[in-house]
Amino acid sequence: MNLSSKRVLVTGGTGGVGLALAEALTALGASVVTCGRTASGGHAVRADLAVPGEAARVVAEAVERLGGLDVVVANAAVQYRTPLTLGPDPELLALARQEIEVNLASVVELAAAAWPHLAAAAPAGPPGAAFVAVTSGLAYAPKQSAPVYCATKAAVHILLESLRHQARTTSPGVRVQEVVLPLVDTAMTAGREGPARKLAPARAADAVVRGIVRGRPVVAVGATRALLALLRLAPPVGRRVLRDG
Repeated sequence: MNLSSKRVLVTGGTGGVGLALAEALTALGASVVTCGRTASGGHAVRADLAVPGEAARVVAEAVERLGGLDVVVANAAVQYRTPLTLGPDPELLALARQEIEVNLASVVELAAAAWPHLAAAAPAGPPGAAFVAVTSGLAYAPKQSAPVYCATKAAVHILLESLRHQARTTSPGVRVQEVVLPLVDTAMTAGREGPARKLAPARAADAVVRGIVRGRPVVAVGATRALLALLRLAPPVGRRVLRDG
């Protein structure tokens, strides 16, 4: 897919990988709208995707500003430590619900709201539009400290598989892609692991762009390529790698 002149919505695009991705897409000639809780000015829409209806509103605003949509990248996510085995904690459960809303429910809402516009942009094959969602190596091998985050990413992985089946029947011009990211140096991962083991947001964004251009259904970035291979060859070993991450 040639991204020049494409109309793109990137959620969570005001920082980290999302911001780097928006900048990379703009440099290629795409018109980009982003959203975030602290967004202001330009093509950024202020929105809290933990609130039902916000994802659909962001789609509507992006369509109004861009005149349609060719590519949607569901990138927004939050992650919290959730020690669920220590008993009920109202604050902890509130954070867990936020993870579910932002990481999973908003992706479902985003897909439903954006699909008519993506299908209109590419009414027939070969694919000229794309719905892309960012997952994590933790969708395939969860860690013990963030079970809700891992569960939401695993759910998005399955959601994309189902959407891919639906798209083949109803909208063959829309490609469905999953981007599997490793640990990236962002605010969400501050204090985790050494900086040398984290991928820079710009490098992650470049890999996402290459994946969209090439059209692969699953785009494994950086260390996740080795992880997915290990999980195919020796699943218990692969799971141990991330268990205490």
